[in-house]
Amino acid sequence: MKARYPIFTLLFFLFSQSVNAESIKSVKKKKVRQRQTESSEKNPNSQQELQEHILTSMGFGKGLSFETSDKQNFLNMRVRFQERAVETIRQEEGEKQTEGLEFQARRARLVFSGNFLGKDWQYYVQLSFSNLDMEEDRPVPLRDASLSYTKFDNANIKVGQMKVPFNRQRFISDGLQEFVDRTVTNEELNLDRDVGVLVSSSNLFGWNCLGYSAGVFGGEGRNRSANSSGVLTSGKLTYYPLGVFSDNGEPDLEHSAKPKLAISVAGANNQNTNRELSTHGETYQFARFDYTNTGAEFLFQWKGFSASGEYLTRKANSPFMEKEIGNRTLTEYSRSVKGGFFQLGYLFKNNLGVALRYSEYRPWGKTDPKLTYSRERGLAVSYYLKDHNLKIQADYAYLEGGYVDSLGSHRIRAQIQVFL
Repeated sequence: MKARYPIFTLLFFLFSQSVNAESIKSVKKKKVRQRQTESSEKNPNSQQELQEHILTSMGFGKGLSFETSDKQNFLNMRVRFQERAVETIRQEEGEKQTEGLEFQARRARLVFSGNFLGKDWQYYVQLSFSNLDMEEDRPVPLRDASLSYTKFDNANIKVGQMKVPFNRQRFISDGLQEFVDRTVTNEELNLDRDVGVLVSSSNLFGWNCLGYSAGVFGGEGRNRSANSSGVLTSGKLTYYPLGVFSDNGEPDLEHSAKPKLAISVAGANNQNTNRELSTHGETYQFARFDYTNTGAEFLFQWKGFSASGEYLTRKANSPFMEKEIGNRTLTEYSRSVKGGFFQLGYLFKNNLGVALRYSEYRPWGKTDPKLTYSRERGLAVSYYLKDHNLKIQADYAYLEGGYVDSLGSHRIRAQIQVFL
């Protein structure tokens, strides 16, 4: 029988072994379930803790959050958008006027932030989806993508794509402004974002009076790979004569009982850049310049009153560069500029805020002959329904000089911001 039907003998052997193995597994599973049941009886909260391993929360102005029960990992997601209407009246020669009304989805942002493996490792990612919020020649939605290590109070380390810490008005969010948007001086002289490494502290040595930042960046701006040999280095020192405080924006929403004052100086040098405004603006075809930026600023807040100002400069190592192409000589100019702004604001206790602004910049030394002065004088009214998370703003500005190709311009803007 075994000799004539060896295959049946083999199959029978394998089947019997399989049944035996399944019976052993069944016994093991019963023992495991029994141990789990005994464990649950001893600790009735274990199953509930397992189900609540991921804690979620959601609220207006706080976004949607996920956190592990051990508090080691945290993710927060928020959406912010600004809907804006702009009316512009330009004065032309011969007393003619041209008007233009435009409706804009000025900004539409998605923010991811949080920490992992404890509180020391932090991340920040911000995406932008409005065409007005992207560079025309590089419509990439990524604005920020950074990783921070905050274990050392005197030297927090951040790597990735981030804002270059130069002038305060650019460094704080556009959603924390007293006006609908930033000044014309900021548009010309800020250093925007770049990819690099930053070391900083908001309370150096625990002295309650000093903060600093120092960074090295690629020098090409955001969402670009460096194709030149130069780098951007920057440094900033802030003095708090009345004590360190958190920078929560331009208006004094808290009606601070004690006065707050911050005074800063900053400097930056960008070697061999091919961008017209150092880290942003038009890209040169062949020219490369070294730009040196300097800045000084202050912020004062007390009992609803706010005052801020900046003085900024950018100087190129050469006014222009030339290149022979065939029988033609092409010339590309650098932009050396100095300017600043001064701003006053007051927030009433009914959450209605008013603000005044004066801003101006001018060409500095030998530079682009087409570059002229630009001046802005403005007034703003804001109503903060839920702080900056839900606010309605309107402002008026009279613009002169190189900012518009006319004899002057009246600009009226209205905007609502929602930050979920």
